[in-house]
Amino acid sequence: MSQSEHITGLVIRVRREGDVVLTLLSPERGRVSVIAKGARSMRSPQMALSQLFTYGEFELYRRGEMYWLNTGEIKENFHSLSTDLDALNLASYFCEVASFVSEADTPADELLRLLLNTLHFLSRGTVSKELLKGVFEWRVLRLQGIFPALRACIECGREDAPDFSLDVGGGALICPSCRRRRESLAALSGGRTNDVFVLLTPAALSAIRFTLSTPLEKMLSFRLEEKGDEALFSRAGETFLRYHLDADFPSLQMYHQMKK
Repeated sequence: MSQSEHITGLVIRVRREGDVVLTLLSPERGRVSVIAKGARSMRSPQMALSQLFTYGEFELYRRGEMYWLNTGEIKENFHSLSTDLDALNLASYFCEVASFVSEADTPADELLRLLLNTLHFLSRGTVSKELLKGVFEWRVLRLQGIFPALRACIECGREDAPDFSLDVGGGALICPSCRRRRESLAALSGGRTNDVFVLLTPAALSAIRFTLSTPLEKMLSFRLEEKGDEALFSRAGETFLRYHLDADFPSLQMYHQMKK
């Protein structure tokens, strides 16, 4: 047996394939796969450590190419998420996204802090789920260096349109006049534009700008008074993230289905 190592991390994925296989998100090591040999036994201390959303200090040892869980200490387990199905599905989605964008042996300190802060607010229930979802999505995009130009219309340069749309593929704003012109040109050529647009109210656009520019510790220091603005803010983040990561997330689909 090799010398043990201590890794601080959050369990963001649990797979049961004979043994229980955990995916940890660690600030120093990024995504780490760990086999929890005894986690199926109710008597094993590994069971509590091997639950999704468990944040703690994990004592591991390495055998070959894999890490194996020895023991550890739980710092936070976000138990209250299990009492709210929408919160549970949303937390699972956040972890799926974090797993998708993180890499092994690549530091993920800011991503982990974002995820922990988001789970904290989600478990407390003090912030609207749609607002929290949008903030998380836009912050992940910022960490990935993928975010739109939000100053003016990409085509005419106008800065004061009442209702911009987000040109998702183009990664920029487009004003109502330029959007209509683009759609008309596509119709005249006998087809429809393949562009993906999300309408943005002034409040939703301001929220995106704030979320992308503010420090992490202030990311939830605003509120959107209208539910419609929250919905557009969240929809824009989700659409932009899925388009540019080219990914689908099963837990996100479950979240939407259960909300309906």
